[in-house]
Amino acid sequence: MKKYKFTIKNEKYETRIVEYHGDSAIVEVNGIKYEIDIEQEKQVQKSLVRTPKKTSQISVPKKIVQNLKTGVLAAPIPGLVLKLLVKEGDKVISGQPVLILEAMKMESEIVANVTGIIKLISVKEGDSVQEQQTLLEIGE
Repeated sequence: MKKYKFTIKNEKYETRIVEYHGDSAIVEVNGIKYEIDIEQEKQVQKSLVRTPKKTSQISVPKKIVQNLKTGVLAAPIPGLVLKLLVKEGDKVISGQPVLILEAMKMESEIVANVTGIIKLISVKEGDSVQEQQTLLEIGE
């Protein structure tokens, strides 16, 4: 079995578990075998509740829009591009969903911040993006 080396108050101990029986074990410390009882801490059983993925709508925060030129859509949070809902050349209106971003196990619709035509898509499905990374550009 495994060997362990301990130092307690500058005293060195070489230890190994010889046998293990769930709530007891035989351990060898510096060549001397000891039978020990193992107390298990009571574990609180936690029930896992899984909720279905929800789609929420996230628009680009004003502070990000102010830092970028109009028509540039940036990721509001780090995440994974799950689905592109538009392609270059498509006409979009302000507020229209353009892609689905997954962040913290939540799916969020990212919406156009202006009305216009998709000029450039800077990401593809499956890409990981960082906060404020350009996702796409909308022009006239």
